[in-house]
Amino acid sequence: MNRLIGFRPSCVSLALRSCGSPAKKTFCTPILHPSFSRSFIPSLTKYQEQQLQQAQKESCSEILPKFDLSPLKFEQDLYVTLRIHNRPYLVTLGDKVVLPFKLKHAEIGDVLKFNDVTSIGSRNYTVTGDPIDPSLFSIKAVVIEKTKNPMYTKEITKRRQRHVRHVNVKHDITILRISELSI
Repeated sequence: MNRLIGFRPSCVSLALRSCGSPAKKTFCTPILHPSFSRSFIPSLTKYQEQQLQQAQKESCSEILPKFDLSPLKFEQDLYVTLRIHNRPYLVTLGDKVVLPFKLKHAEIGDVLKFNDVTSIGSRNYTVTGDPIDPSLFSIKAVVIEKTKNPMYTKEITKRRQRHVRHVNVKHDITILRISELSI
């Protein structure tokens, strides 16, 4: 099964390709916990509601500034600084990226599309932004491996105590390969 996963700062969208038509599901974190009472939620004024509706109507590409990427289109070796779960990774085409955590919704062989990029550059030119408009570039990676680090023993102590606890630890890792990097 071929799946495409895109990363955004607040949401992770998962598009499943089956039978030729993608079905899109979006997983977002709620703003408030459902157990909060409605009396604690401040009400918006009419002006704030109008501004909120106007901001929702505008697309992401209209809010973010446009950059002139024509000098970078003719460069051979490009690098990109992208963020995955707010951690920066500097990558080029063909790099292996070792993530120190397990990606839940990604399986081996899935294609990941990255949208949260802070800089694109080459030896001569660099474009920075926070973030750069995703319509200007295309960065895709393939999940190669989901495994664990080798086991090691960690010593856990408490302050002003003589007791030392020894714990065996194996952390999850995910390995990606950058398969497409284009402007």
